[in-house]
Amino acid sequence: MKSFVIVVGDEFEKGLVADKHGFYIAKKSFERGLENTGILIEEANLYKLQAFIKFALDKSDLVFIAGKPEDTPLIQEAISESIGVPLVFNENWLKKLKKQHSISDEEWQTVKLFARLPYNARPVENPMGNVLGFIKVLNDVQKAVIFLPLGEELPEMLEEIFKLLTLDKPKFFTHLFRTYGKTKDEIEQILKDINQKYLIETPKGVDIFVYESSKDFLDNDIKVIRERLGNLIYTEKEEEMEDVVGRLLKEKNLTISTAESSTGGLIAARIVNTPGSSSYFQGSVVAYSNEVKTNVLGVSKADIQTFGAVSEQVAAQMAKGVKTLLKTDLAISDTGIAGPTGGTREKPVGLHYIGFANPEGIKVEKVIFKGSRNDIRLKVSQHALNIVRLYLLSSSEGFSDT
Repeated sequence: MKSFVIVVGDEFEKGLVADKHGFYIAKKSFERGLENTGILIEEANLYKLQAFIKFALDKSDLVFIAGKPEDTPLIQEAISESIGVPLVFNENWLKKLKKQHSISDEEWQTVKLFARLPYNARPVENPMGNVLGFIKVLNDVQKAVIFLPLGEELPEMLEEIFKLLTLDKPKFFTHLFRTYGKTKDEIEQILKDINQKYLIETPKGVDIFVYESSKDFLDNDIKVIRERLGNLIYTEKEEEMEDVVGRLLKEKNLTISTAESSTGGLIAARIVNTPGSSSYFQGSVVAYSNEVKTNVLGVSKADIQTFGAVSEQVAAQMAKGVKTLLKTDLAISDTGIAGPTGGTREKPVGLHYIGFANPEGIKVEKVIFKGSRNDIRLKVSQHALNIVRLYLLSSSEGFSDT
């Protein structure tokens, strides 16, 4: 049986926010033995959605459509028009909404739309929010359209949908490893005897998806991979490096700051992506110009003239300067050439020096990354956060002053 996922949201379609919902639905569908034929991210546009729903139904047996509450009325209309079935109100859900909300008649005209579903569709109750999900089986073609809202309720509602479709027993068991420090080819060599896997390389490292039809086989694969990859694995959850670093900083009750040049504040922005980061992140200095490096962070003018702004000496002084300025336990810095211009034979595009100051001293790492300007910046931010992660995992190893 084939499936197709459509995620609706202008912010996802424009690339302003990364969509994780389509990935989650596709992953869980795969575990149930479904063959996913595509994930489509689209804006909340009635006519486009109608066309893509018809396209998805042509390619698959089950079409999952997920969208935000505010886009629900439009999505309902698009589903209704594309399958030729009118929308009706679910009376039980209407009663529940009326009981839960004490709102004006004008507001009720919007809220009540959350109780609509195609005629003869199977309702899927929302355990947390107002939007009613549903499964509409198209008996004439033996296919189904499934709608569920985006939000914290999605995993629970998806499980209920699988149960109603008699897909509640997993056909595959899966596990995710997110790694940093080796290339896809290097990891493929290390894990060449593990056949049931997918490797995906991104600027943030290599993600490994392992799957088995037996839980015992999967557990054995997990044990082997952990032993072979060790601290290359930064998480086994659907989370980012900054989440892992934030958790470790909280556990050790340490604070951090950043001094950034080439990354332009990207490291700091990633750190504050994590809720609760105010407990460990003090602030950042974006020292793009040499004047800011010297006047704010105390970098030596003589060293900039002698070694250049992109140098080990400058990276070390930037890290030390922001650590002192913002009075933090740790500090990370970067200075480099993100491109596409500005490189030389001695200092090519992609060259960066990443400084890390901690109570034991200062460490500087030299890296050279390839790719587009923003890919390089993202790789630098990931490498910088990984330096912090490895230190926090083994903070007894000190560093020499630079």
